[in-house]
Amino acid sequence: MDKKEFLEKLALALAGQVSRPVIEENIRYYDDYITERLKKGIALSDVLEELGDPRLIAKSIIDANGGGDEMAGVYEDSDNGQQAFGSRAAGDDGFENRQGGFRSFRFNGLWALLLLLAVIFCILMVVGTVIGGIFLLLRPILVPVLIFFLIYSLIKGNRKY
Repeated sequence: MDKKEFLEKLALALAGQVSRPVIEENIRYYDDYITERLKKGIALSDVLEELGDPRLIAKSIIDANGGGDEMAGVYEDSDNGQQAFGSRAAGDDGFENRQGGFRSFRFNGLWALLLLLAVIFCILMVVGTVIGGIFLLLRPILVPVLIFFLIYSLIKGNRKY
């Protein structure tokens, strides 16, 4: 593991658990710490071994800052290098938090619009089905009544007064 990978793992483990300024402050601190140790002639592998697992450091930082507050944010998924949205605890690979509850996700404008359109579409489908069903049930009654009024208006329209 190199310095960049160490700092990325630390940031990933902190994402969604503490505020953005806390993450930036700690990344800056460990970046400076590693740089200073390297300037003193200590090998990078020794410095990283001395620091230990970045996930354990993240756990200490999270505990010191009030424990995972489940703050949602953008984090980079180390598996595929893409950004994801939501909250993620160190070592989590699912959507369930440590207490067994599910985390919430915030929708950006496009997703909120798509969700709204999907809900409106479903409502229109249900209303259309209900109204169509009513007309289907009333068709045996309405058709003869409409035919009667059509014939009546034709007969009445041909009369001369």
